[in-house]
Amino acid sequence: MLSPGTVLNTRFRLKHPFSTNSVRHTWLAEDLMFQDQVVLKLLALSGSMDWDDLKLLEREAQALQQLSHPRIAQYRDYFALNTFNQWFGLVTEYVPGVSLKQKLEKHHRFTPKQLQWIAQQTLDILQYLHQLAPPVLHRDIKPSNLIWGTDNQIHLIDFGCVQLQPRLPGATFTVVGTYGYTPIEQFGGETVPASDLYALGMTLVHLLTGIAPAELPQKDFQIQFRDQARSQIDFQFAQWLERLLQPAVGDRYQSAHQALVALNASAAHLIQSPENTGIRLTKLPDHLTIEIPSRFSIEYLWPLRRNTRDSILRFKQQFQKISGLVKIQIAGMLILAGLALVLSPVSLSEIGLNVAQTLLSLPLVVLILGIPVGLTGFIVMLNSQLNYFERIQVKLNRQTLEICWRSFGLPRRKRVELSQIQQVNLTQVKDPRGDLRPALEIAVHKSSLFLFSQRRLLQFGQQLQEDELQWLKQEIRDWIG
Repeated sequence: MLSPGTVLNTRFRLKHPFSTNSVRHTWLAEDLMFQDQVVLKLLALSGSMDWDDLKLLEREAQALQQLSHPRIAQYRDYFALNTFNQWFGLVTEYVPGVSLKQKLEKHHRFTPKQLQWIAQQTLDILQYLHQLAPPVLHRDIKPSNLIWGTDNQIHLIDFGCVQLQPRLPGATFTVVGTYGYTPIEQFGGETVPASDLYALGMTLVHLLTGIAPAELPQKDFQIQFRDQARSQIDFQFAQWLERLLQPAVGDRYQSAHQALVALNASAAHLIQSPENTGIRLTKLPDHLTIEIPSRFSIEYLWPLRRNTRDSILRFKQQFQKISGLVKIQIAGMLILAGLALVLSPVSLSEIGLNVAQTLLSLPLVVLILGIPVGLTGFIVMLNSQLNYFERIQVKLNRQTLEICWRSFGLPRRKRVELSQIQQVNLTQVKDPRGDLRPALEIAVHKSSLFLFSQRRLLQFGQQLQEDELQWLKQEIRDWIG
């Protein structure tokens, strides 16, 4: 009998179960070799076991050994145990976070921006899977298999329904998937990349409406979701969703890449330069330069400059509204004040000396009072774990992209080839205060030795507003083409 504390295969200590039945168990466990948490799937070889379950578990283990993506739970081990009952075990890394299903159960309302972000993140994973040779098809995209990780990324888990090889004509097949999310062709064994896109569309509709797909109304086999939406979504995004959900395979997007390009186009088609932005963007035929000010400039210097400018403008507007008679009266008062100074028994030189002494003493007073206040504020900023003084410069030419972060120390630079850039997306990162902030993310795929590849994520712009990030995302994408 399995129980917490049991060590399996001399390496994996069971902690607590996620789900159990007479045949299948899923546990959170500890990997004693690497001292971290893993997910352990166990299948009991018994009379009530369906042999297709063992075939699918073996196929999942085979698939995970071939995959390498930062947002796919990585393979750890596969083994068989000969105890009172024979068990087969598959071990994958544990992704800390909550599933989208758990968020739905807690009545979380997903905003249109979050839905587009989830779609972009998931399509990025599917694009990786579908471009493999042969394509790897997940066949079970649904809210419970998408994890909103503590790293504020969307992760895809549970490859128990995966298809590694296209089905040969006439070959037998196992019907897999979850009712409501599974397209009609998958029940006939004809799964294609567009089948995963249909499941993603159904998942997004579930998040948008809060209603399970099987309970939504249909018209000519087309899911009707617009009237059920809990958030108002953009017309272009709704059209994009409807194409994912077309009953006929040929009417959908045919690849994750095609769907991602269309999604990004629908999200960016009306984006313009935000008003009053502190970003300086220079675009010439051979280069594009983006200069992003520091958080200190955005929070303090820019508001001060803007308020000063607005005050001068308001004073000018009010002065222009004054009638000519009042202006003559003001001019007369100034002339009288000047005559009073000239006719004063006190000499102008003495007045000038007193004024000069007063003006000279003001900086000293400001200096004496301002130094402690300024140092206090500076220390608070440094200890807030926020880099208030970091400035960012992004340079693009026709071959490379370079990001330079400048603060008090030496500048930090990252340079990549444009051909290595896979995606430019908006993501969400957690700042040191624990608040979620939007940021720009550039996914880079770089080949390394021995035919392996390395995928890196470059993130910047947490100090900016979302409309500014959307604008920069569009400009960088347009430049890369």
